[in-house]
Amino acid sequence: LEPASSMLQFSLDIDVAALPAHLHRFEFTVRWRSSHLVDWKWVSGFEHNASVIVYRPLPRTRAPVSFWQQQLKAMLKPTAESELTSPGYIADSWHASSSGASCIIRPQSSDNDILCQMAAVERYLAFVRKDHFWIIPQYGSSSIETGKFEVVILLVELSSGVYAALMPFSLGSAASHGAVLTVQPSNYLCLQPVSRIRTESVRVAVGFNLDPHTAIQDAMRRVQQSLPPIRGRSTSLPEPAPAHTCSLDRNRGYCTWNGFYQNVTHDGLISTLSAIRNAANQRDELPFGWVLIDDGWQTVDKYDGYGRLHDIYANSEKFPGQLKQTANSLTKLGIQRVGVWHTLWGYWGGIDPAGPLAERYKLVKCHRKWTPVVKSESDVWLISPESVHAFYDSFYFWLSEQGVSFVKVDYQAAFESLDSYDGRSSDASRKLIIEMYDAYYNAMEHAALKYFGRGSIVYCMAQSPHLITRAMRLQQQCTTEDVAAERMMFRNSDDYFPDVITSHGWHLNCNMTNTVWSRCLSKYFIGDWDMFQPQRAESHVHAVARIVSGGLVYMTGRAADFTADSMCDLGINEHMAPHAQPLLDSDCLFADMTKLPAILVSTIVVPGNDSVVIALFNVSSDLAVTPMSLCSMYSTAIERQNGIQGASFTLSTAGIAHPSSGEYFAIYQRSTNRLHIVPSTLSLFAIALLPLKCDTLTMTRMVSLRSPESGAVLYAACLGDTSQYMGAATVERHVHSVLLSSSSGIDSPTLLHAHTKRQWNIRARVIPGTCNVAFAFSATEAAGSTCPLALSVSQVRVSGRDISDSTDWNFDTKTGMLDVKLSRSTASTFVTISLFA
Repeated sequence: LEPASSMLQFSLDIDVAALPAHLHRFEFTVRWRSSHLVDWKWVSGFEHNASVIVYRPLPRTRAPVSFWQQQLKAMLKPTAESELTSPGYIADSWHASSSGASCIIRPQSSDNDILCQMAAVERYLAFVRKDHFWIIPQYGSSSIETGKFEVVILLVELSSGVYAALMPFSLGSAASHGAVLTVQPSNYLCLQPVSRIRTESVRVAVGFNLDPHTAIQDAMRRVQQSLPPIRGRSTSLPEPAPAHTCSLDRNRGYCTWNGFYQNVTHDGLISTLSAIRNAANQRDELPFGWVLIDDGWQTVDKYDGYGRLHDIYANSEKFPGQLKQTANSLTKLGIQRVGVWHTLWGYWGGIDPAGPLAERYKLVKCHRKWTPVVKSESDVWLISPESVHAFYDSFYFWLSEQGVSFVKVDYQAAFESLDSYDGRSSDASRKLIIEMYDAYYNAMEHAALKYFGRGSIVYCMAQSPHLITRAMRLQQQCTTEDVAAERMMFRNSDDYFPDVITSHGWHLNCNMTNTVWSRCLSKYFIGDWDMFQPQRAESHVHAVARIVSGGLVYMTGRAADFTADSMCDLGINEHMAPHAQPLLDSDCLFADMTKLPAILVSTIVVPGNDSVVIALFNVSSDLAVTPMSLCSMYSTAIERQNGIQGASFTLSTAGIAHPSSGEYFAIYQRSTNRLHIVPSTLSLFAIALLPLKCDTLTMTRMVSLRSPESGAVLYAACLGDTSQYMGAATVERHVHSVLLSSSSGIDSPTLLHAHTKRQWNIRARVIPGTCNVAFAFSATEAAGSTCPLALSVSQVRVSGRDISDSTDWNFDTKTGMLDVKLSRSTASTFVTISLFA
């Protein structure tokens, strides 16, 4: 926001109307010199210029379906074999909206895998399957080059300026409804079901929109509407266990993995957590709310990718008192909730055919192909579909008796690595594998709901089309209330690797980009960006990323990693306010931000106080500088949140707004703890970040309150808890004016103004547990005036109680920022402030 004095900013305005109408891509470069005595230098080299794409005006009102049909015809060309007779596909079931349209396309013939040829593509973002377990983004220009990777969702920017999203799916008889696209040379698209069963009916949902995020949302919505419900689920669900008071997404957690790997023991875990708690108490903070015991606690024949589960109980050498002793010890340390890890098969290599589980349950022998996780073929024994419900019921009952209340279920997409069932390899056996896949999910989810309650599963290694379409089916058939109560945790990307230095920027960029599609599943899933480790150079940027993700925030490591200084540097508060997932800025969609000297930008709308939090990350290895029009970003974020592209945003405030007085924004920069009050006409800011550094800007539209007698105008905003990166989410109700009753000392909730000239009484409300709240104030002589007034705070009340001690609040007259300390409360807190000029 305030560049160093040695940095100069320049801007160039181009008259678009003067550019050739038949062109839309223009390259540019810059030359510079420090004085007239030296030679010019060029910023870029040959074929390395920057470029700008200029689009001609598109319809901002509801376009006819014929307009979108023309876009489809221009994008999907017929194949060479079909172009003389028909396009090779049929597009029907068109739905039009105010800013776009969607349809379902299907192949004209099942004999040809090639669906069509993509054309008119400027740029693309493909979400591809890295392997069976993870989805990663790939980027490019007109030639779509995804290699051997299967495409789950394809987003393209067309030469017309329209965005199109394509998502394949299956309507066949198999339990899986996942499908994928593959791209051959010359942009030929091939379509096939994940089940590889030739009889499956495959389709592609296509969403067109003027906004890329809405295009993906429309395509995924059409898939969800087309899928059948999960049979029998609504009638077979058990009565859920009571809800736990410690929700995983509202409390910090600890995971044993990078601290212990598979060498976790009862003594080692308790010793580590005791040391961490002692350090936490020195900082006058509470310890973690929950602990996840990762791989290494189970009774298996060996702890590797071939290991098989011997029995459901804990390894008695590592946990001599089983999990109950460990859970009790953790509770004494202040831990409120304990979870454990296992794979969907029980363990990586399935079930030990010579162990006691084989005596209690029927097993099925399957063959596992080579995968990047287990790099050789092997036979695995799995519990049969008819026995898996009994297995999970017994397993989770025992865990609940041991004090466990949630599970992380790993290796979920491993069913797709199987190529035979009970010695058979055919379409029939593949169908049985898919049905077993679904049977395992049903058994695991039912038992978790029965013994742990809602929201008690962390889905991991599960980014498969099978699970994505399954989540869509659950969202479709459950009521809004049921879905909100059942939201599970969903790993949003591949693992966090603390010792692989080059992985950190990639991990952050992959997580942020994957939210483009995973946020469409937010009714059923809460994002999990994986754990991170403190006491490292990149720890802070990982911590901030987890906070803005809107999902889980949990750490890993040994006791030495959790010093007072290292924890303080992370900026994680004990109380975390819930908020929506971030929305990646459109300028970051079609480029690998790890390879550009530019900033990864996302926005989070906080409707409680008309705020937009702008999260900034440098995921590259170079200094990144990005110019941004913050006011434009604010309005775009609000438009997308409301789902009305191009429409004006509305306010939730109860204050009296005066459009003629001009609009102001309060911008709070977290890294500098500084407040900037700027007019909405301010066009451009330049933000600079060093490699693997981050920042957040909380941008709040200020409410204008005019004195009815003097005409003076107060601009006010509640910023929330500025000690948190997402502190704006602590605001339940934005600033509004109230009448302060001097006789009773009780605030009246009316919208009448104070009785004297140039005096205002305002109020805001914050959520339970908030410890600090900040406000931004500015005042002028009249609406539209540039003459500022000096403000003073005469009184601050918290829930009707006068705070007379100046140590509880501080008002900076130069910046207009008021900080108020609050006592942690279990109820919402009203803060009422009296000001005069």
